[in-house]
Amino acid sequence: MARTRRDKRSAASTVTARPGARKAATGGGLVLVLAAVIIALGLWSYSTSFQGAFIGDDAVSIVQNTSIRSLSPITVPLSPPKDTTLAARPIANLTFALNYAFGSGTASTWGYHFVNLIIHLAAGLLLFGVVRRSLLTPPLRDRFGDAAAPLAFAIAAIWIAHPLHTQAVTFIVQRVESLMGLFYLATLYCAIRGAETDFESRGWTVAAIVFCALGMGTKEPMVTAPIFVALWIWILRPDLRLMGAARTLLVSLAATVVIVVALAAIEARTVSAGFGVKGWTWWSYLQTQAGVIGHYVRLAFWPRPLVFQYGWLPTSLAEVLPQFVLLASLAVATLVAIAKRWPVGLLGAWFLLILAPSSSILPISTEVAAEHRMYLPLAAIVAAVVLTIAGVSFRLVFRPKDGQNVPDSGVRKPIAGVVFLALLALPLAVETHARNRVYESPERMALDVVQNRPQNAQAQLTYGSFLVGQGRFSEAEAHLRTALALPLSPSTNEATARSLTQFYLGLALLSQEKPEEASQALSRAIVLRPDLERAYGPLAEAQLDLGRAREAVLTLELAIARRPDDLTLLKRAAWVLATSSSAAARNGARAIELAERAVARTERRDPVALDTLAVAYAETGQFDRAIAAVRKSIDLVPPSERGLGAMLRAHLQLLEARRPIRTSSW
Repeated sequence: MARTRRDKRSAASTVTARPGARKAATGGGLVLVLAAVIIALGLWSYSTSFQGAFIGDDAVSIVQNTSIRSLSPITVPLSPPKDTTLAARPIANLTFALNYAFGSGTASTWGYHFVNLIIHLAAGLLLFGVVRRSLLTPPLRDRFGDAAAPLAFAIAAIWIAHPLHTQAVTFIVQRVESLMGLFYLATLYCAIRGAETDFESRGWTVAAIVFCALGMGTKEPMVTAPIFVALWIWILRPDLRLMGAARTLLVSLAATVVIVVALAAIEARTVSAGFGVKGWTWWSYLQTQAGVIGHYVRLAFWPRPLVFQYGWLPTSLAEVLPQFVLLASLAVATLVAIAKRWPVGLLGAWFLLILAPSSSILPISTEVAAEHRMYLPLAAIVAAVVLTIAGVSFRLVFRPKDGQNVPDSGVRKPIAGVVFLALLALPLAVETHARNRVYESPERMALDVVQNRPQNAQAQLTYGSFLVGQGRFSEAEAHLRTALALPLSPSTNEATARSLTQFYLGLALLSQEKPEEASQALSRAIVLRPDLERAYGPLAEAQLDLGRAREAVLTLELAIARRPDDLTLLKRAAWVLATSSSAAARNGARAIELAERAVARTERRDPVALDTLAVAYAETGQFDRAIAAVRKSIDLVPPSERGLGAMLRAHLQLLEARRPIRTSSW
């Protein structure tokens, strides 16, 4: 009896699974050629990514991440720093540690970009395999089986070349997204291969479970993978039922979710995700995400402009009602299709399930909108478009009026798929090739964000700070004033952002000889953030330019209290205390104290510190000591610094005449 049942099961599998398996095995040469073209297309699309710099979160997640600098003990790379992109994502952190161990370090980005591209290419090949084998299953092979390889090729090629992926591939730290996508696709592919053998091949089952577990340790959206595998079997292999070996696989996949739960329990992302973080509620986030997802879909069809940092502001339900209704309708339609076992339901499920963890009710307050989240969901949109066009064209072009297949339709359909690819994938590859260049420097990226998202206050601040560093002060002033006028995203720390904006604005104004405005801006920066230590020095300079030496001394004293070993502050404060034309500002004893600290910290090898000590001595009438100090400073000046030497000799003449040095302007 047992043997009879086994024979029946084997016969059933011949009717259902084996034809698909045999078809998947045929045309091996064509499959290899198409796979090679996918790789070549991906390589060319991202050949410009290798010049990409460390930008954004790369700084804290890679450059400053000490956990990636050693592979031993293994617990070190498996313990990424909290409140970073890699927090609670140990597998992704481990891959960066492997990068570091094999010579990537933090001086060059080439090795990191190389691994990111390999991950993307592997994901593209897996997508090719998943789509091709899905089209060969009984519910789909009558319609698409003859063109399964070319259609899968078109979908994978468009997906791999699409510029919407540049953030997931070229932004180094977003390897977390592409790596999770790779494990997601690998899990599904192995489950499909196992289904083709009625799960008699344990190797594919074990591989699916391993990849699923790795994905769970990479990024949270992987929790939906077991659900999608179950839906795939339910719809495309209904003969298997969710029993026996299939049930064992699904239960094992579901069990890997405990990894995500355990990682969430360590509370590694307390300032970036969760209910109530930075004012976001589940409802405000959900309604905002309706607009965000609508934007993602638009970018899938027209990927311009792409934006690295959106600074997306909360939206009301009225503003996004059409998108909200469309998403709700898609969800209902997907549930109906799944219930009826319509294959189209898989596309809706793929799109909605993968986006759900980060784009539904759990707020990701630091990144309300991010293009890298479309890494996997984009495949559903591409597949829907390609298969719809293919289905319509096959009916209209390759079938005569009586509805009978033409003899060579099996040849023409693959040709149609290749033509379709040429029309869509190549222009997308060109766009991706160009987009990667924006990642070549933080400044270039900041400019791109400002140009494409001018209402982003944080982007205006970032670009303004770069302009200050380049000495383009009037341009910087314009961007920084714009930043102050714009609302901030709830994900932004308002005190920090506004304080930094006022700080850089103050620097730009001071450099343009606008001391009154500079003083006001720098004072506001310090009021907002008293710990912004670098603002005190420029504020003192603005006060000196305005002739307010006493105020400048008080500002410098506050700065020294915070940074008692700062040589620049020590020397500047001592100089003002010793040389101010205002008797209320001068204090020779304090000037000597500060100058001696500066001289001691430089081991009496800094000519400017010694000169400052000399003028401080002169202020208290100790001219002999002042003359000795300034002569020592002159001896330390290298011949190349003629200007400094001339100034010190002028000071020596005044001191030898027993005259203290005074600054006339303050």
